[in-house]
Amino acid sequence: MQMKMKIGIGLIALGIGVWAAWSGWLRTRRFVPLEVAIRAAQGQAVQASLRLNFSGLYLIEIENGGAVVPGAQPGAIEAEWTVRRGTEEIARGNSREWHRAAEENGKPVRVIGEFRGEAGREYEVNVEIPPATGPMNVEPRLRVAVSGLARENLQAAGVLAFSTTFICELFGIILVGVGWWGKKKRVR
Repeated sequence: MQMKMKIGIGLIALGIGVWAAWSGWLRTRRFVPLEVAIRAAQGQAVQASLRLNFSGLYLIEIENGGAVVPGAQPGAIEAEWTVRRGTEEIARGNSREWHRAAEENGKPVRVIGEFRGEAGREYEVNVEIPPATGPMNVEPRLRVAVSGLARENLQAAGVLAFSTTFICELFGIILVGVGWWGKKKRVR
């Protein structure tokens, strides 16, 4: 077998390997390590231990179950929250504090807190939600999720992995074709 064909086959295998490794790693990430329904009318205390497998900024959010209405705000659910790593409190706050605005999947999301999480570390998230005042005609959800900025960085890395795969496959196929064509010409 010609060297061109060997290199071409190697490039094709490399491209497949890069894409398989990226896809496999991405499938193992948990970008939403906590998502629970809230019984806002009765109030609720949510305690959860989270073992993170992705480092980045995590947002503590209340997602309104209804569709976005232009100019509408997510439900006025009050909440106090803390995040601990072991015995150390690393973040604390409440829903009255300003946090970045978010919207996910066409549903209004109210960010009530944020913390920096490290992969491989365990965190304890506590959220106290007093009984809601006023009518609640939606089913809100409490989520801890990786911020959109971290997801955008992952999309950029995905483009890089795809580009690497594409280039390896393209040059691999060209080299195999040139090697095959040259071999065919010599046989004649």
